[in-house]
Amino acid sequence: MLNNRYDLHIHSNYSDSKSTVQEIVRRAITINLETVGVADHFWPSLGSRPGGKNLIEKRRREIESARVEFPSLVILDSAEVDIQSDGSLAPVAGGLEQFDIIIGSFHWVSDSTQWVSTLSKVIKKKQFHILGHWDGYLSSYKEEDGDLAAQALAGAGIAIELNERYMLEHTHFIERAKEYDCIFTLGSDSHSVETIGQLDYGKKIASDFDLEVVEPSFFL
Repeated sequence: MLNNRYDLHIHSNYSDSKSTVQEIVRRAITINLETVGVADHFWPSLGSRPGGKNLIEKRRREIESARVEFPSLVILDSAEVDIQSDGSLAPVAGGLEQFDIIIGSFHWVSDSTQWVSTLSKVIKKKQFHILGHWDGYLSSYKEEDGDLAAQALAGAGIAIELNERYMLEHTHFIERAKEYDCIFTLGSDSHSVETIGQLDYGKKIASDFDLEVVEPSFFL
């Protein structure tokens, strides 16, 4: 079992969870995490609340306050941003550069040919660090598409998330990603306090396939 003490994919009540930043932080400390990524959706990404820069800045103030109150915990100001069908990331008020980590995710159904075509376009823009729940919305999978995706992600140094909410369906992609020396990261994709830090499934996949799981410092 891996000993990674972080969870980089946690939603708060600033998007589609009921968990406050304070609750996230207290739960993380209770279960002995060292780093958390508060990674909300922001308008117009799926799961976002209406609101722009003011909403983002209000959340940031809460994160900064929690950092002062709980200095032993690294709290990352992150975002999960939709990968759009034209190969771009959904816009975020104030720009993507304001966040510590960007998770780019598909939230629309496609086959793997459209998926890899879109993914290849957005990777070239070098705007995100982690590919979230990579197969969560795939309707079908071809091995040649998985090969192309793995190559592109390895070349760009983008981590593949081992996501706790979406069970792995296409082991070929994981095997090819390992062969191309892709890197991986862990995320619960938590939408409730109780699921923060629940990473056993991702850790099992990492162990079973002997994957390189990087620490949060890799992105910072």
